[in-house]
Amino acid sequence: MILTLIISASIVILPIANAHDPPLTIDTFAYISAQPNPIGVGQTAYLIFWIDKLPPTATGPYGVRWHNFEVTVTKPNGDTEILGPFDSDATGGAWSDYHPDQIGTYEFQFTFPGQVVEEENPVPEELGYRVSGLEFIGDTFEGSTSAVATLVVQQDPVESSYPPNPFPTEYWERPIHSMNRNWYSLGGNWLGLGQSIFSNTGMYDGNLNNFNPYSIAPESAHVLWTRPLAFGGQIGGEFGEADLSIYATGTAYEPKFGAVIMYGILYYTEYPEAGHNPGDLKAVDLRTGEELWSLDADKPLRCGMIYNFITGDQYGAHAYIFTGNTALAGAFVLSLAPPKWSMYDATTGDWILDIANESAGFLVSGPNGEILSYSVSDGMLTMWNASKCIEVASQKIHIYMSYDASEIWRPPQGATIDWNGGIEWSVPISPGLAIQKVTDGVVLVSQATDLARWYGSAEGWRVDSGYDANTGELLWGPLNRTVPQWTNNIWGPASEGVYTIFNRQTMTWYGYSIITGEELWGPTEPYDSNWGYFDAEVPVGVIGYGNLYSWSFNGEVHCYDLQTGVEEWDWSAGSSGMDTPYGIWPFVSGVGVLADGKFYVASCHDYTPPFYKGAKLYCIDATSGQEIWSTLNFAGTHSVTPPIADGVLLSQNCYDNQLYAYGKGPSKTIVTVQDNVVPKGESILITGTVTDESPGTKSTLLTARFPNGVPAIADEDQSEWMEYLYQQQPCPMDITGVQVKLYAIDPNDNIVNIGTVTSDGYGMFKKMWTPDSEGEYTIVATFEGSKSYWTSYAETAIGVGPAVTPETPITPEPEPEAPLITTELAIILAVVAVAVIGVVGYWLIKKK
Repeated sequence: MILTLIISASIVILPIANAHDPPLTIDTFAYISAQPNPIGVGQTAYLIFWIDKLPPTATGPYGVRWHNFEVTVTKPNGDTEILGPFDSDATGGAWSDYHPDQIGTYEFQFTFPGQVVEEENPVPEELGYRVSGLEFIGDTFEGSTSAVATLVVQQDPVESSYPPNPFPTEYWERPIHSMNRNWYSLGGNWLGLGQSIFSNTGMYDGNLNNFNPYSIAPESAHVLWTRPLAFGGQIGGEFGEADLSIYATGTAYEPKFGAVIMYGILYYTEYPEAGHNPGDLKAVDLRTGEELWSLDADKPLRCGMIYNFITGDQYGAHAYIFTGNTALAGAFVLSLAPPKWSMYDATTGDWILDIANESAGFLVSGPNGEILSYSVSDGMLTMWNASKCIEVASQKIHIYMSYDASEIWRPPQGATIDWNGGIEWSVPISPGLAIQKVTDGVVLVSQATDLARWYGSAEGWRVDSGYDANTGELLWGPLNRTVPQWTNNIWGPASEGVYTIFNRQTMTWYGYSIITGEELWGPTEPYDSNWGYFDAEVPVGVIGYGNLYSWSFNGEVHCYDLQTGVEEWDWSAGSSGMDTPYGIWPFVSGVGVLADGKFYVASCHDYTPPFYKGAKLYCIDATSGQEIWSTLNFAGTHSVTPPIADGVLLSQNCYDNQLYAYGKGPSKTIVTVQDNVVPKGESILITGTVTDESPGTKSTLLTARFPNGVPAIADEDQSEWMEYLYQQQPCPMDITGVQVKLYAIDPNDNIVNIGTVTSDGYGMFKKMWTPDSEGEYTIVATFEGSKSYWTSYAETAIGVGPAVTPETPITPEPEPEAPLITTELAIILAVVAVAVIGVVGYWLIKKK
């Protein structure tokens, strides 16, 4: 017993027993660096300062830190300023950025005032870390001052040795090289965080605002590839030619396509059959249409996450996809399966973990790409963080030796974790409130009595409030609004500080500040056509570039200034005549998307037959409202949003149940000459072809029809040309090819402009040209690309020899005189002589 007590006491007093007696006084050495050096006025300098001793007991985020670091700045004019105080990190250092505003030499000196080490921020006992440095508790670390670091500041900015590379004109693909930081705007993602009435995924974000500001977008109807989603088109045979004789498209409440796009990879769940029976989860190369992997997931795709994890020990993004329970309205079948998310590696499709007790609400991306979910239940507004959920579970499951889950990203493989572990905060709110939007740092909640959403019966009021999206604190409200009585008030998009409302009966829009709740404008002028009443479910608009873009069943698109509500332009798809039962080409909810200064919308509606012909996908200039291109495409209905990422737009075409990928494709140029060696002064015939090398042109469908390659065609003919190639439509007449510039590099390395030619509808170009000097020439044909194709070029060579000169005439030798009697004449005379002799002989005999 005595021995046990002695051992126990020694364990209890271990930190004290390990302390130094008497306490030590330890010297420190201070250092500072100011870089880059030199820099220009206003540019950023980075000040990095540290002492040579590590803070005792510092372990990851826990333990002692050095305190009260200061940096004294002496400016060129003699003025001084003090930066700080700063606390060190676990390695004993700190940093700050600095923006000089004077020309001349700056001086920086770092001071550590010294510190008596006291135990602080101890490691939680449950972590069981091994902590070192406890013996220094109570010791004094002397102060120190660094040598002076100087920084030269000049008037002109110092340029990087690696300026931004120009945007590509040639075909490119992932990965985007890290040297090309400015290419971020080309390589957007589409995380599918939003789901609307009939879909499990597919909207850009939880606010259903389908604006992707980080991607280029197609400027023509050029098709990269197609891929079947299910049997499609006419059934054929005994079913005849009726409009009802088609394979199921899923347009009536059961969409067959909803996308997530990350790293140039398309993810989607197949729905070859009914909407309650999803097929495999697919990963497809966005540029080629090639299937990368397929897995039999037990639930359909829900969303993607790119989590950019940044700590001092680990940094960089990780990409994941999540599956979740089928949307109830989409399936029309109540699922009794417990709610859960499953997490998969986006690269391989390997399953990682399940998240049980899922209660997802509005999904948005957090500051590092982590999924944040906002929901209301039992009078509580709750914010959930996917990264915290995984970190909490990782901390419980893994044994961390010196770091914890907040510093080292380790999702627990093969585990089932609890959704509730990711709750960041939960605050009480008034009963009856529902979340409508989460944007601009605000959670917008509202209360109203909408007795019958489909037929409209608001009692004339609505209450709105705004809560801080980071803390849950009430920012403004509740504000009591008066709204038109017995009408539907549909929540439109929210972004750029504004949320919008569409009144279905009056067909007008209203705008409010999401920062203050103030009403900004409304109502707008009503739509011209009564068809604008229908299909005004979420979403019916998109916000971007300071504008609200709306569309409706009436076949029109309207653009409003987001701050004033003033209509800037409107556009109409025109009359459909006898081709639809509506007289117009109707647009429905969900099929509008904004990117790269262009707005895309599709005509479609298939709740009731017939499945009308002539529906198109339209591309409209977001600034002017002018149509840029359109192409045959019945794009589904309700939330079959055409996603855009990496410059590729995807759309289900219900006319054949194929997935169409629109975007610029690679091209191929070939150039040849008729004779590769010619005398000086003679002309040569330059010929060649420009072909479309997109993956779709390598399909059996097109290689059988175009064994020599599919010709590249002018942008203005793309729509009809693509419909001919991929949709069995008639070949357009009088199509033209693309422009090709021809150059020659002469024997003296001079560039000679031969001229510009245009290829024909078969892809061929030709040009006669006469070299002007002897020697070797390189002939270069360059197709500089178009809105439909990336650039390509080719070259060949010719040799030019000496000119051919006329030879000196040779005087012929005199020939002998011709005989007086020619052979022919001699023969005739002989025959005549024989005849005469015969006659004379006959006469003599007879006389005798």
